[in-house]
Amino acid sequence: MTQTKTSRVEQKDAVNLLYSNSGMGLVISVFAASVLVFSFPSSAAIQSIKYAWWGLICVTALLRFMDLIYFFSSARHQDSFAHGRARARFAAGALFTGSLWSAYAVFTVLMWQASWAEIAVTCIVIAAFSGGSVSLLSAGRRLSIVYSVILTLPLAIVLLISPNEDYFGILGLLSLAFCIVMGLGANNAGRFTSRAIHLKHQNDHLLSHMEQEVNKRTQEIYSLSNIDPLTGLYNRKAFAENLSYRLSTQPNTRLAVLFIDLDGFKTINDTLGHKAGDQVIKEAGQRIKQVTQDKDLLCRWGGDEFLLTINQSDTLLNNAQEIIDLIALPYVVDGSKLSIGATIGVAYYPQHGNDHERLIQRADMAMYNQKRAEKGRVGVFDESLRDQLMREIRLRDHLENAVHRHELSLVYQPIVDSTTGQIASVEALLRWTLDDERIPPDEFIAIAEQYGFIRSIGIWVLGEACLAGKRMQAHHQDLGMCVNVSIQQLLDNDFPNEVAAVLKRTGFAPNKLDLEITESLFAHDKRRMINNIKRLKDLGIKVSIDDFGTGYSSLSVMQEFDVDYVKIDRSFVWSMDTGGKAIVEAVSQIATAFDYKVIAEGVETDEQRQLLTSMGIDYLQGYWFLPPVQEQQLIEHLPSIKPN
Repeated sequence: MTQTKTSRVEQKDAVNLLYSNSGMGLVISVFAASVLVFSFPSSAAIQSIKYAWWGLICVTALLRFMDLIYFFSSARHQDSFAHGRARARFAAGALFTGSLWSAYAVFTVLMWQASWAEIAVTCIVIAAFSGGSVSLLSAGRRLSIVYSVILTLPLAIVLLISPNEDYFGILGLLSLAFCIVMGLGANNAGRFTSRAIHLKHQNDHLLSHMEQEVNKRTQEIYSLSNIDPLTGLYNRKAFAENLSYRLSTQPNTRLAVLFIDLDGFKTINDTLGHKAGDQVIKEAGQRIKQVTQDKDLLCRWGGDEFLLTINQSDTLLNNAQEIIDLIALPYVVDGSKLSIGATIGVAYYPQHGNDHERLIQRADMAMYNQKRAEKGRVGVFDESLRDQLMREIRLRDHLENAVHRHELSLVYQPIVDSTTGQIASVEALLRWTLDDERIPPDEFIAIAEQYGFIRSIGIWVLGEACLAGKRMQAHHQDLGMCVNVSIQQLLDNDFPNEVAAVLKRTGFAPNKLDLEITESLFAHDKRRMINNIKRLKDLGIKVSIDDFGTGYSSLSVMQEFDVDYVKIDRSFVWSMDTGGKAIVEAVSQIATAFDYKVIAEGVETDEQRQLLTSMGIDYLQGYWFLPPVQEQQLIEHLPSIKPN
């Protein structure tokens, strides 16, 4: 069945090609006939025969042109169009036209006693039509051969047997040789065209199959990366992305973010085991889903926490309390009734925040504040949580001048070749110490991005990392340096020039620098980022996708961004025994297909190291080898490293 379908498609293309090439040929045929008939006058009797022949040529051309119009007007709108019949009509018209021309050539030599000029022009026209048919009729190999033979062979025979002129024999031999050459040429051209059409459809089939496989793999990664495998709900990344998108596209909406935390769940896990705990989590998620609408967002935030967005209303707090009551109903697990509770924190948009991160953070604050006050109730974010806000303001004010006050520093963590155990490169990680307090990077980097400090800090980090890299290369010549890049940096058109200036100033080799970007960048101005990444790669710099699998896992986008490395997020390495292994394997297979190198971060056990190495992961990073350390400490471990 597949072969028959393919043959029909190839026949359709061949017929389309024949008709597409015929229009100009018909015009030339009528023009050439007109030149021969009206440019070489003969006796009245012969001229009347010429006029009759010219009329047949014109009528045949008109009928074939009408067939051409019918073909293109019908074949486009009829899926069941009979291409076989169209091919037969085309062949009949072409062969009849060829026969008319052959007859004219024969009668020119035998009957009309034409001048040598008319005979010469006729032979030239016949040769031109025969030569043209080799290409114009190549989609029909047999038709091309027969058409060429009909045109040239009768003329060659007549010239050979004609006693009129001595040079007729020479012309006959030449015409016969030309007939043979054109026949062979038509045969070769026909085979070539037929093969080209066949290869075209074979390639189309292969491309279609490859596209289906890529789409399938992409969908698998999307599902694994965005859907919580236990509950079937969104995971935290998918929830954050969808909420951010909704806020950016519907800025006038009024919604509430509910942070739902289960009370007493840890006891179930500790006493009955994780299997029972998983069943409770799964059913709790389904109970919450029962009271949601299609437009609401619901996710398992992690552990025993859920996040839900609903529209603001007068009954919102009552609805939230109903969710708590629904979750508190007994759970039957292995014949035993289990009970848990829930506490909910609420943050309103836009009253409590203009972006998804702040809303989630403040709903979380409200939930923990409510837990401290009274579990099993609904708490709303308010000014009683000013301490957290004041901390943010304090960090913002100090971070602006943190570079000048020498409060920022870099630590380095090695990235190890999984097969040799040697350090291939190091990742520069930013640290901030404020008044003897170490501020977590997730906290202060978000503030730096929010208030526009990240560009100046990012360039400082790049310069310091390159200088350190030069010093480290004195101990390990081939060592590479990885530096994280913020969205604000990558969207800045001056960023590639700034990077080039840093490389020139520090003398660090561009091909040893690897800039890491996160998948969340894909949601922004893709065209500008692709252009800036291309400018960076033109300098010789490498590009990695960090935290792969937790964001916009799109293969087409990855190809557009032309990355060198894919860095698997540590969460998948840590959960290889509960589903993360499937993602790691999928990423490894796709990376191999697209010629990317894979780095797995978060390696903390020898079991993880061995498993990742056996899966073909190129590079490994994690505390099993070495935690982030100062430059001098790292130099002591170059060029190879022994696991802790």
